Amino acid sequence: MILVDAHAEARAIKVANPSHPAPIAKDHPPFMHKSMIRFVLFYGPIIALITFVAVMLIAPRDIKILAYRHCLGGLLWLFVPYVLLAFVQMRLELKRRAWLGATGAALAIGFGLVLLYARFIEPERIVIRETQLSIGAPLRIALIADVHIGFFQDERRTQQIVDALNRLDVDVVAVAGDWTYEPTRPLGELLAPLSGLRHRMISVPGNHDEEQPGPPLAVELRETLLRYKVEPVEGKSVIVKGVEFVGMGDRWAKKDWIPPLIDDRKPLIALAHNPDSYVRLAGTSIGTMLAGHTHGGQINIPWLTAWALTGATKGAFKRGLYERDAAGPRQVFVTAGLGTVGLPMRLFQPPVIDVLICK
Repeated sequence: MILVDAHAEARAIKVANPSHPAPIAKDHPPFMHKSMIRFVLFYGPIIALITFVAVMLIAPRDIKILAYRHCLGGLLWLFVPYVLLAFVQMRLELKRRAWLGATGAALAIGFGLVLLYARFIEPERIVIRETQLSIGAPLRIALIADVHIGFFQDERRTQQIVDALNRLDVDVVAVAGDWTYEPTRPLGELLAPLSGLRHRMISVPGNHDEEQPGPPLAVELRETLLRYKVEPVEGKSVIVKGVEFVGMGDRWAKKDWIPPLIDDRKPLIALAHNPDSYVRLAGTSIGTMLAGHTHGGQINIPWLTAWALTGATKGAFKRGLYERDAAGPRQVFVTAGLGTVGLPMRLFQPPVIDVLICK
């Protein structure tokens, strides 16, 4: 067998026939042509998005739910090889000194990493924030909201929340609604870890618990909470260490009225889901409201999120402590919550348990 050197043969041809161009050796990537890498990096996400939107628009409901769960669930792990591919492309472009291509690949890396973080890392965190409140009595409250157990989160998330609450030194846990989000399993299973909570817990429902939107879950949710020693306080008042909590229903369900008070001489705190319910405090002696609903925007982009929330709530609430007027000064504290709706992502607005230190 005779081995022929391709480059030597090309040189020989050039010597024999100077007008015949020598073949040019190309430096291909070992597993894929660079144009194919570019296509995958820059057009792949666009094609995937168009396909997803088309399915959401024209497919039957069962197919939509299946596509939504899988496309925004496990399939997003495909962005791990996407980021690796973008890194290979950036190295190739830098080697060729193709600065525009290298910049595009770097942007693809950033896009992929942010998406992975927002989907799989930040939503699984739990941050503890402390805030001072003046109500006229000493009390430590753990405020949570928007747990949204169901579609993307299950009893493992419930257990994580219970474990975090059990580590806190508080007098009561107040839940400002939205326990659920399109659950496909019994709530008794999904919320079972609540049986291990060592604190007193009081709760009001949110719009997703009242079919606004969502399936009819109100009865099942109430029965489940009572089974696990959680006190539903919608439409009534309860006393916790000398402070009266006034439970309000959901505003979207048109149930956010003020129930009869036990003793209006005590410090009063309204517990509601929607912070816009603060307008109901007019004509009462209630000076403080605790609420959720906004998720703090969930995807917290400077300026843009705050602007979007001005249209989502009449009071332009995002998260934190607000002073509002409802026939008198009222303080409204809004928690950013623990879960997600729509996109199962959080970015720069991690899940939070707000510990309110009242004086």
